[in-house]
Amino acid sequence: MTTDTDTVITLSDVTKTYAFYRSPKDRLKEVFHPFQKKYHERFHALNHVSFSIRKGETVGLLGRNGSGKSTLLQLVCGISPPSIGKVETRGRISALLELGAGFNPEFSGRENVYINAAIMGLRDDEIDRRFADIVSFSEIGAFIDKPVKTYSSGMYVRLAFSIAISVNPDILIIDEALSVGDLFFQSKCYRKFREFQEKGVTILFVTHDMDAITRYCQRAFLLDQGEIRASGDPKSVIDEYHRLIVGFAGTKDSVKGIEDGEGVGGEPPSENRYGDGRALITHAGIYTMDGRPAQQLVHGEIYDFRARVSFNAHLTSPVISFTIKDPKGFNISGTNTLYKNVDTGEVREKDVIEAVFRHRMILNPGEYLLSFGCAGFENNAYVVYDRRFDLLSFQVVSFRQSVGVFDLNSEVTLHRPGS
Repeated sequence: MTTDTDTVITLSDVTKTYAFYRSPKDRLKEVFHPFQKKYHERFHALNHVSFSIRKGETVGLLGRNGSGKSTLLQLVCGISPPSIGKVETRGRISALLELGAGFNPEFSGRENVYINAAIMGLRDDEIDRRFADIVSFSEIGAFIDKPVKTYSSGMYVRLAFSIAISVNPDILIIDEALSVGDLFFQSKCYRKFREFQEKGVTILFVTHDMDAITRYCQRAFLLDQGEIRASGDPKSVIDEYHRLIVGFAGTKDSVKGIEDGEGVGGEPPSENRYGDGRALITHAGIYTMDGRPAQQLVHGEIYDFRARVSFNAHLTSPVISFTIKDPKGFNISGTNTLYKNVDTGEVREKDVIEAVFRHRMILNPGEYLLSFGCAGFENNAYVVYDRRFDLLSFQVVSFRQSVGVFDLNSEVTLHRPGS
């Protein structure tokens, strides 16, 4: 049971409102108007937001651009106060927001380390002890004593990231900052992220990387137009986010006239289906090469993933796709007719197409979820006709030993140099 001491971040009915003026003159008119006439428009960046986060939780924040995510993080960090409501936090906060925003370009990296670390609450003796680790993690070497204005953009953000994580925070706030630098530095960032999790640091982060949300978070929030639209386990929130970005949020029964399919595979706990209904995936299944339906797949064998689509309108080059996920919602693999350069051409009402995706099963043993979709591009806009997330479940068995998600079927040779 959660107690008050378990909670480290609490937002209670928080609203953040900004005033927009069409020109600086309007601001002056409003200040000096004898009858206090308003010359501004109000914009609610956040609107009556409430939630709490427990100590040690990692929580992801999803939402389209302009949904209020960065504003929310600024309120949690104390950078900006709420217009209405209350924000409470317990513990030292370190924020990875606009990396390097507080750097003075004329100062050296060393000077900026001391200035920014002091702003984050570290004493000089603490910075002294951590300075070598900060420089080592940032990988900027001798440039630490050169003016920051001479740094590349990669060096700039690496140093800023290294300072921010040196604080040993109780709460870590991250806004799209885990993908800085090159591939090797990104790997270091994620290792540090996991290290914070193991230490029990509470993490709230914004990202457009759905797999990162699935991999690292215990919970997620979906923010849209300043309001929390969904919250809960990452998989369900990500599914709702996908619905939102294609215009079907909150309308799980949006596909009308659904035919009862005879899909082969285990019954999923809850299929997430939506679309405008101009195409319907009426049947889906997994089949062996001799045409038998299969749910338990043998590693190394060849299988067909089939989706039968019935069309209720005239469409041009609809795209049929499949995706494999693990039970947590992590994307494993997938493709579609567009990626494979298979043109479905013109289709008319009552036409039926069966797409067959044939491949050798190289997934390692485990349970997986299979999704199918049919979509298209109309006037440069992406339109979903029918999308059936988590339609089927299947299991992979293997007589070989391997680790990870895939078995690459490696061939091993040994050589003894000099013999």
